Order: sequence, then structure tokens, then C-alpha cells
Amino acid sequence: MSSSSTTSAQPHDTQPESIIEAVIEAVLEVHGSEPQTPLYQAIDPDALEQLYQHSSPTVHFEYIGYQITIDSHRTVSVSELA
Repeated sequence: MSSSSTTSAQPHDTQPESIIEAVIEAVLEVHGSEPQTPLYQAIDPDALEQLYQHSSPTVHFEYIGYQITIDSHRTVSVSELA
């Protein structure tokens, strides 16, 4: 695929979803189907949840051909790797 797709998922205002749920929803939106590769093969979901419970970092990682970025406001962006 030569075109670049990007999406962002904002956290809910009323009840915060888990950061892992936000990542999965954003990837599904861009990818169009459930990935064959489990997320835990790219990043430790429990460690990521713990990290965002205690701080607000910006995290970048690669997953199934996409660059996933989670910013300090818990916004998830998904972009195709070049």
C-alpha cells in the first residue's frame, strides 16, 4: 500500500477507557480488520497500562506495519510505516 493512513482516538470524557482498548480501536479503524498478530508481541499491555496510571508520557511503537503513538493526553495515533 503506497497511501498513508492516520487516525487518532480520543479518550472518553465520561469514563476513561484503558489505553490498550484505545490502541486496539485505533488500529482496527485503520487496519480494517482484527490483526493476526497479538498486540502483546509488540508491547507489554500490562506495563503500558501501569505506565499511564502513574504518568503521562509519549510512547511510540511499531505494530503490524503501523507506527503507534500515544501522547501525554492519551490520544492514540496510527500511521502506516513508510
